[in-house]
Amino acid sequence: MLVKTGPFLGASEGDNRLFSSLQRWACFMLRQIALLSLFTTGLFSQSDFQQVTAYLDQSVTNQTVAGGAVIVLHRAKVVFKTGFGYADVKSKEQFKIQTPAILASISKPMLGTAAYRLSEAGKVNLVAPISRYLPSFGNLKLISGEALSRAPTLTELLTHTSGMRHDTAPQGRPWFAEWTQDQPLAVVVDRYAREFPFYTPPGTRQAYSGIGTDVAARVLEITSGRLRNALLQEEVCRPLGMMQTYYLDAQRVRQRPMPTRYYISKNGGLTVAAKRRMPKKNTYSSSGGTIISSASDLAIWLLMIRNQGLFQNKPFLKAESIKDMLRPNPVGSNAQGGFFVREKDAQGNPTVIGHTGSSGTNCWINFATDTIGIMITQTRGKDIMPFRKELQRRIDQCTARLSLPSR
Repeated sequence: MLVKTGPFLGASEGDNRLFSSLQRWACFMLRQIALLSLFTTGLFSQSDFQQVTAYLDQSVTNQTVAGGAVIVLHRAKVVFKTGFGYADVKSKEQFKIQTPAILASISKPMLGTAAYRLSEAGKVNLVAPISRYLPSFGNLKLISGEALSRAPTLTELLTHTSGMRHDTAPQGRPWFAEWTQDQPLAVVVDRYAREFPFYTPPGTRQAYSGIGTDVAARVLEITSGRLRNALLQEEVCRPLGMMQTYYLDAQRVRQRPMPTRYYISKNGGLTVAAKRRMPKKNTYSSSGGTIISSASDLAIWLLMIRNQGLFQNKPFLKAESIKDMLRPNPVGSNAQGGFFVREKDAQGNPTVIGHTGSSGTNCWINFATDTIGIMITQTRGKDIMPFRKELQRRIDQCTARLSLPSR
């Protein structure tokens, strides 16, 4: 029987299954090579990070956090890695380095990475009004009723300067709304265009907007000809061998259950969070909040960025694209690819970039000290903010004392 679509047009179903198997095998081999490079090179001494290990153990004992994973790279070499505490406190299931978990808003710069891949391929213009790709955004208005002169650009969507409804505004978190359930992203974004007036003109003010990230994802769907979930796989995950990274869907979660999510109750104890809706495959979930990944996969992605776009000594992105991705946006505190700029040098160049997530995640690259840090937990982010900051402080202290050979 011939099929009309697939990896090989007109190929048999058996041939296409073989092609998919070969793709999975190739991705697996890429991952193994990447992990071998990450975790078998460089110096690694647990004693160098004794104050980090002690703090993690103490925090689990005190029920400050249920558990998680931490990886630290210095001069492109892993110098510390550990799982700590529990993926599920009741069953005592250990949280490991490769335990997949919800990244929450770290999803945003990862989607930004896909945007820059498409930009390099000539499929999307990052600074053109998105009405070029989404005609429904061609006649926009402010919440006051005043007409807008143009639609936002993809860069403005990625940097939260689009003027779209922010997360804390009424209806600002549609991923919790009933009307988005089981809908494709296209339907959700079309409703944004019709019913969600802008709060400010594009490019004039920063206001954190997951809705804006949804619109960015829809632009990438249209320009790539692929649905969002497949786009992430084909532009980011497979080329980098990130086999544990994907958008949330019910089928995948059934295949590999997720860690339990927790929050800190008013009495100070860890409490199991209410279970959230599991989207069906290729139906709506927050584009900037529902990528699943592991600490080891994040290390591969962040190391590529640190290496100016090189992955295994081959260009995944051009150095010019990485520079543009990390360039501070003129308005607000984001870099143009979606990371936050945490520190700058005297010339205004970013020295520390990073992003956190509401599920209890944090990642950063410190270019001044050549350090990459990754923290994944599933204890609510706002409840463990002091823990996150103290952990990063201790990691910074430990890496400052390292004396590895220069690269």
